Amino acid sequence: MAQRDYYEVLGVSRDASPDEIKKAYRKLAVKYHPDKNPGNATAEEKFKEASNAYEVLSDPKKRQIYNQRGHAGVNDMGFHGFTNMDDIFSNFGDIFGRTVFGNFGDVFGDVFNRQAPDKPQTQAMDTRVKLTISFVEAAHGTEKQVNVQGKNITLKIPAGIKDGQTLRLHGQGGRAAGIRQSSSLLVTISVEPHPNFSREGLDLITQVTVPFTRAALGGKVRVPTLTGQINLTIPQGSQPGSQFRLRGQGIVDSAGRKGDLRVMVQVEIPKSLTRKQKDLLKELDEAL
Repeated sequence: MAQRDYYEVLGVSRDASPDEIKKAYRKLAVKYHPDKNPGNATAEEKFKEASNAYEVLSDPKKRQIYNQRGHAGVNDMGFHGFTNMDDIFSNFGDIFGRTVFGNFGDVFGDVFNRQAPDKPQTQAMDTRVKLTISFVEAAHGTEKQVNVQGKNITLKIPAGIKDGQTLRLHGQGGRAAGIRQSSSLLVTISVEPHPNFSREGLDLITQVTVPFTRAALGGKVRVPTLTGQINLTIPQGSQPGSQFRLRGQGIVDSAGRKGDLRVMVQVEIPKSLTRKQKDLLKELDEAL
């Protein structure tokens, strides 16, 4: 099914201000939020669709690319849309509080967090924990044990999770005295840095150092990936800072979407040369 235009989804014009985009999303998010529409698959899809639109149009860089190239442009940036509700909650924070939405916090708080003064509290406060995992575990997905109030809970961490994302486990938090319903467990993920890779969306970025002769003549170099080393053929005359893209060698998330590996070339200049090497380089310099 073709994706709808994000401006159409939010019901705003293409020159809408950031504040207008926020207000439009706030209205749709309140209307279709799963807490107000339990078990309603249509509302859930509307909520995801509006969240995808807001994620792109609220980010100046993503919005610029979207205006120029549409959905294909933001896909190339590594954003392919949220696949489920947990994905949205993980990216947007606990439950749309002030840390993510700023001035929206009071609106979402009134609708979803605060109890009316004349109603008894029926649900405990959410339980929050932090969990540190390795870069490779974040890329491939893993299972971890989390201890909450004397019980161990198995947490399935999806492939491709990002540093700072929060996973929500409904009903797995603590239960306070006099409260009928258990709270949610919110696990914020901290991803350790990797010595060879950085990350941008689903893309991995790494650097390889090649001798200046290899850069000049071209040839194969060994490049690290998350699953081992592979060969990359660099063309003749490659310059320092040249970038090469290996399709599908980045992060593969739980939805099967694949990122690329972007390889940055650093050219190594020898600090000392033999007499023969100097003579050869002088001949080359004169020939040039």
